[in-house]
Amino acid sequence: MANDNGLIDELEKLQTLKKEIEKSEEELKEKIMRLAKEKGTDILFGTKMKCSIKEYDKIVYPEDKTQIINLMKQKGIYDSYSILSYMRLNSAIIKGNIDQDVIDLTKKEKAFRLSLKDI
Repeated sequence: MANDNGLIDELEKLQTLKKEIEKSEEELKEKIMRLAKEKGTDILFGTKMKCSIKEYDKIVYPEDKTQIINLMKQKGIYDSYSILSYMRLNSAIIKGNIDQDVIDLTKKEKAFRLSLKDI
């Protein structure tokens, strides 16, 4: 067995730290979204940056996509999305430009996009 010179432990430490940071980031984003809703605004200002908060419809697909793919094939629309361009399919679902049976296999969640910009 070869000695890793501490590299494996360092990688594990960084991956654990990354997970903790990502969790903290998500919690902070939730707080920012709640604050923006409370204040009835879509822009919040920090000391150096401003944060734009935009709500959008996020399409959530079933984990096992077999059923939706088979249904799309039956409906004759699979070839239009066979590369499964989630952006195109999401857009069609949001706009209602696709068979309702396909829409029924997904669910819509409210999601937020935050972007920081210099003031």
